[in-house]
Amino acid sequence: MGSILFEAYPGLKNIPWRSLGNFPTPARKLENLGRELGYENIWIKEDDKSSDYYGGNKVRKLEFTLPDALQKKKKVIMTYGGVGTNHGLATVIHGNRLGLNTLLLLVDQPLTTHVQENLLLFQHFGAQLCYAKNTAGAVLKSIWYFLSKRNIYYLPPGGSSPRGSLGFVAAAFELKRQIDTGEIPEPKYIFVALGSKGTMAGLLVGSKLAGLNSTIVGVRVSYHWIANEKATANLANKVVDLMRKYDRNVPVIRFNGEDMYVLHDFCGEDYGAPTAQGKEAMEIIQQTEDIKLDLTYTAKTFAALLHFVRTQKDREHAPLLFWNTFNSVDLTPIIKEEHDYKKLPKSFHKFFSSNLIPYIQ
Repeated sequence: MGSILFEAYPGLKNIPWRSLGNFPTPARKLENLGRELGYENIWIKEDDKSSDYYGGNKVRKLEFTLPDALQKKKKVIMTYGGVGTNHGLATVIHGNRLGLNTLLLLVDQPLTTHVQENLLLFQHFGAQLCYAKNTAGAVLKSIWYFLSKRNIYYLPPGGSSPRGSLGFVAAAFELKRQIDTGEIPEPKYIFVALGSKGTMAGLLVGSKLAGLNSTIVGVRVSYHWIANEKATANLANKVVDLMRKYDRNVPVIRFNGEDMYVLHDFCGEDYGAPTAQGKEAMEIIQQTEDIKLDLTYTAKTFAALLHFVRTQKDREHAPLLFWNTFNSVDLTPIIKEEHDYKKLPKSFHKFFSSNLIPYIQ
């Protein structure tokens, strides 16, 4: 067995790959939500169920990036993100499965319950933690580690390299198969978080190659200088170049910033800063469908879909797809059992000056 992508382009079988997830992930209609909103054609792609260990969108990327590290005989995955990075946690958990250690360079983000939870989980799963404060600090520390250590494999934030994005090229082919078998109608719009760009870039390439007519709507949840139209198009082009390196049957397709459909109005004041729209969106989908979102990525993305439903004028009820990139594996038992933050490096103790985790006394 291999990635669904290898069926379309057999030459890609030479790209290192390991199965880490449960694919295809389900696609289903949000019936209760549709009745609540008076819009009967809202669907969800449940990538939150992509793994029994830790789900979300990172699993698809790690299936291509972690095996590349193994092939290059690297022992340590080095990556960075906010102090509550989901990407970092996914890398630690799935890296452990393949015998890889993980070094996380962590930068400041607004302090939330989720941040404290993930810091405790980093500790539990054995990540090596380095507080870098900001992006400049992370760059400097990553250079130092490269110069002073061996066997380090650098993984960009969010796992969003051209290689990682192949996971979402495959995801588009997976969705096309679900459309062809009648599991879901072809969406007119697919709403997805735009953070480190890899998910949207992969879906753009995959949709074009698989013959999907859906418009990929990126909802920016990160800094504009990272998540923008031009940068996303550039990454998509690099994905195509990588694929053609292995299989010349991949057609030459090119993207530019004008091809991107990006919404910038739902990010809020800063990366990781909760928004009122996001909180409302999180509550609505929790109450109607018992689906849990996070305030940094998926709640803001779903808020954009809600805004579309409430403001679009023709009321044509075209199929809308929300791509859930969050993780739904419940790790709270671990946190309840192991919540001594003092086991973390001292530089992280300040994030626990007051307890924000409601189920810990």
